[in-house]
Amino acid sequence: MARRLTGLQRQVFSLYKRSLRMVRAKPADTRPAWYRFVSHQFRDPELGGGLRRKDIAAIEHMLRRGEKMLESYGSPGVKNVVLPVTADWPLGWAARRTRREERDT
Repeated sequence: MARRLTGLQRQVFSLYKRSLRMVRAKPADTRPAWYRFVSHQFRDPELGGGLRRKDIAAIEHMLRRGEKMLESYGSPGVKNVVLPVTADWPLGWAARRTRREERDT
């Protein structure tokens, strides 16, 4: 039997679904970048991905932040998005250079 979702989990899934719907309203040639951007926003540990279930204050903060981002990026005037270098999922954190690599160059 499937585990019941908490209210916060439902809110996170709802925000993710609304974000994916927002991407469908963007021009077709920029949608792949938008999908990577949305995935990166939800999965990157530095942006809140991988939070513990009991870290309620952080989850609520990320939900408020996500709602504001969805409102601003969802406007019809925003056509494209520039991705961070580390946004190539599934590489994510594995594609980042370590401090030692940065120091050696």
